[in-house]
Amino acid sequence: MTWEALTAVGTIVLALIAISMGYIQTKGFKLNLAANLSMKLVDQFDQKEFKLIRSKAARALKDHVAEEEAEDVFDFFETVGLFTRRKALDVEVVHSLFFHWINMYWVAGKPYISRRQSESKCLWKDFGYLYREVLAVEMKDDPSSQDISLSPEDLEHHLNDEVALMPPAGEVSLSDSKQE
Repeated sequence: MTWEALTAVGTIVLALIAISMGYIQTKGFKLNLAANLSMKLVDQFDQKEFKLIRSKAARALKDHVAEEEAEDVFDFFETVGLFTRRKALDVEVVHSLFFHWINMYWVAGKPYISRRQSESKCLWKDFGYLYREVLAVEMKDDPSSQDISLSPEDLEHHLNDEVALMPPAGEVSLSDSKQE
């Protein structure tokens, strides 16, 4: 082999190594971004203000009164669904973080969502996508999960847990009094 041929082979090998390293760095960067996005979404979901929104939404869906109160929660999961559909978030991570709530709010809100989608087909379509995707993960991971087909009693129990996030008017929760 001539010196020129060795140089050409060496150049090709170095180029392949550079491409591989770029791919590995990009993959690591995307994973880091997805982890940061996931944690920001969890933080938003667990904020005191959003817990109040969730509580009002759960009460509205449970009582079938002023169900538009649930729209902010549906919008939150619409955003999570968009990020999941666009592959910015991994569906298994989303399942791990949010399945309980996605499942509960979709099942409880489905009649309202269907009525609103009759007016605008694109409304909460990524929330619907997200529900189907995390449900598929649940079915694969735990085919006997009671959450796959929530009973009306379990749904009511879960909604009551969400309603309880907001103390009744005039009552201060223990966590609120510690922060003052």
